[in-house]
Amino acid sequence: MGILDRVVLSLYALAFTVMSLFTLLVTFGWEAPARWFQDTMMSSQGRTTVGVVSSLIVLAGIRFIYYAFKRVPDQAVIHDGEMGEVRISLVAVKSLVTRVASKIPGVREVKTRVFLSKGGTGISVALDVKAALDANLPDLSDKIQKATATYVRDIVGVTVDSVKVAVSDIALDSRR
Repeated sequence: MGILDRVVLSLYALAFTVMSLFTLLVTFGWEAPARWFQDTMMSSQGRTTVGVVSSLIVLAGIRFIYYAFKRVPDQAVIHDGEMGEVRISLVAVKSLVTRVASKIPGVREVKTRVFLSKGGTGISVALDVKAALDANLPDLSDKIQKATATYVRDIVGVTVDSVKVAVSDIALDSRR
């Protein structure tokens, strides 16, 4: 969901919250909001304003309903074998990469993102790593990159175009 959709969703939620609050207050006997709405609807300018705002709310609702039912295709690595097509989801590849990276000595935590490469021939991997306190970070990063690329190539059968490692934190305990 993009930033524009988030802003529209926030405004949509705010509008419905305010309308629900006024409706609730009217049901408890407060007549001022009902009178204000009636007075607004009696003027031509008020009807136009309410019509424009209502139209925007309806359009936003239609947009969110569309996104709720829109099916996003799962991204996958596809192999054509002798018996037919084999699809390996990027979620499965992500799990494999996380597992292999977390087993390397000096790695405490791993957050993984896997993308199809722009050319469509391989994948790109981005790892966010929390390293041990006494780990040699250049060596650790090199080990992670090589192990990830080799493991994915051997197990999944797809080339890894890039492995980007970002060390985001250092653990306060020593290497395991």
